[in-house]
Amino acid sequence: MITEDKNINSLLAEIESLKERLDESNSIIEAIREGGVDALVVNNNGVPQLYSLETADYTYRLLVEKFRQGALSITKNGLILYCNDYFAQLVNIPSEQIIGNYIQEYFENSGLFATLIEALKYGVSTHEILFKTNSHPATFPSYISMTDLEPSVEAIGIVVIDLTEKKNHEETLIKNQETLEGKIKELNRINSNLEEFIHVISHDLKEPLRKILMHNSKIDGSYLTEIDAKSMDVIKLSVLRLNSLVDDLVKYSSHTKHEEHTEVDLKTIISEVLEDLEVSITDKNAHIEIGKLPVLKVSAVQMRQLFANLISNAIKYSKATIPPEIQIYQVDDLDEEIPNQNPKFVRIQIKDNGIGMDSGHLLKIFTIFQRLHARNEYSGNGIGLAICKKIMENHSGTITVESKLNEGTTFTIYFPI
Repeated sequence: MITEDKNINSLLAEIESLKERLDESNSIIEAIREGGVDALVVNNNGVPQLYSLETADYTYRLLVEKFRQGALSITKNGLILYCNDYFAQLVNIPSEQIIGNYIQEYFENSGLFATLIEALKYGVSTHEILFKTNSHPATFPSYISMTDLEPSVEAIGIVVIDLTEKKNHEETLIKNQETLEGKIKELNRINSNLEEFIHVISHDLKEPLRKILMHNSKIDGSYLTEIDAKSMDVIKLSVLRLNSLVDDLVKYSSHTKHEEHTEVDLKTIISEVLEDLEVSITDKNAHIEIGKLPVLKVSAVQMRQLFANLISNAIKYSKATIPPEIQIYQVDDLDEEIPNQNPKFVRIQIKDNGIGMDSGHLLKIFTIFQRLHARNEYSGNGIGLAICKKIMENHSGTITVESKLNEGTTFTIYFPI
């Protein structure tokens, strides 16, 4: 009996202890609810652990204050309950003067607020808004994101991102784009005028040149003195050279246009060119070796002109005692890249055993009207290689040259893939 009484008393004491601990816990919870507790200590297996409610709240507030975006909380009718310092800087008004006012007062268009609240009901929470500010300029564009904080609290959280710098960049980009488009239009107009001018001049020049040649051929040379006959020959040669120059100028100007690009077999193109140059090839006893060549998406007309110029050059500038040997082939083993070029390209070489040229002349040969020899040595107007360069530019490619005096020349053309 005595033992039972002891057990009952022990249980009652334990119940009383549990009640005290429960009351203590309820008191702490009530204090937390009322905001009267900043921290509490919890014993875990005899080891006290400190939990600071104030520290957690302070960290959150510090984060919001240091946020490089505007942050506000407002009521459903727009009353500002809180704003961070960054938003105050954006509108250039102290935060204490902002809190208690309505956010729509800071909108450029205050009537938008009702639309934003209505949109939030349907899940549309992001918008671009113009805010008024006390600095210059008087407004700034922003991107706002709204969050309904219910049921935790009857308020709306707003994050404001300043778009001023972004908009300035966009405006600058648009202005630069417009300027560039204007310059392109002006350039196209100038090019068009230049082409028309060249064709008009060529027509106006060629007509009197034809008449000079026609009447020159009618003059009976038997009645002319030796000096007069020489003069007539000089006139005829000069007229023919001028006529050739006009034709070359028209060809050069025509390659400012980008003809339609189609699948073209370069072997077929070169075969056609060799047929056209049959007389020159036979006269010089030239041997032309054609190796592997690709099918490319290019302008067939311009390819014909390109290879005609390069092959005729190789024949023209051959050695007097040695027949021209010309090789045309695709190079597969690319062990180097051209600066500022697409590394994926097709490389084709046109190699000859001609007279070559000094390395100091290599940069000049692609310049229009540039000649390295006197007219009495080699014919031509110095336009052919300039046309080749322009054709490769039209195909977003490039042309280079390597040469050694009295050993030969190698032209390399690059077509980007």
